[in-house]
Amino acid sequence: MVDIHAHILPFVDDGSSSLEVSLELIREAMDCGVKNQFLTPHFMKTRNFLSVAEENQKVFQSFKDTIKQRGWNINLYLGNEIYYSIDVLESLRKKHILPLGNSNKVLIEFSLSEMLEDMPEAVHNISSLGYVPVIAHVERYSYLNRLDDIKILRRMGAMIQVNASSIVGLNGKTQQAKAMKMIKLNDVDFVASDVHASRINHMKQAYAIILKKFGRDMAEKIFNNQSVL
Repeated sequence: MVDIHAHILPFVDDGSSSLEVSLELIREAMDCGVKNQFLTPHFMKTRNFLSVAEENQKVFQSFKDTIKQRGWNINLYLGNEIYYSIDVLESLRKKHILPLGNSNKVLIEFSLSEMLEDMPEAVHNISSLGYVPVIAHVERYSYLNRLDDIKILRRMGAMIQVNASSIVGLNGKTQQAKAMKMIKLNDVDFVASDVHASRINHMKQAYAIILKKFGRDMAEKIFNNQSVL
């Protein structure tokens, strides 16, 4: 599996406060079948998560060395989960925040409760910099209920990620139904864990649900999307 969204890198956001916790999160990911794990710390001014690329890369390299020393069979990549505002465009230009690994894809999130930013405008602005926006946990945006709007975002060039926890129903029936409907309509590009120390990794369980309901081709398409590698 490929997991493009996880808060595992220690010391940089609310995901993990210690090396030991981060190692346990990696062990859990491996147990779920993840072979390619992206570490995507928040870049979010409203919560003072402002660790920039240079700082994250130092922590990442040290953590990656620790994983290698233990001989664990998992590939690690660095990125960010970027809380969108017009200001982050300059940070992207200056490379203070990171795309997903060596790809041109950037993981973007928005306010969960109200539309503070125009999503189509955000997709346009990010695309104009040469990046492909991957919209994080789309099923969680309470104001984005029309599935036609999601199709419009995809036609504009955005890619769509949903959380494994939503597929298994952890976030309520509404989010579960929305995620499953998007998958049925072929409007999901990635399923990811969005794991923190405070959250269980549901990738294995979610894969089994999608495998049973939609078949192996769909399960592989959205859990093992190689376009970021």
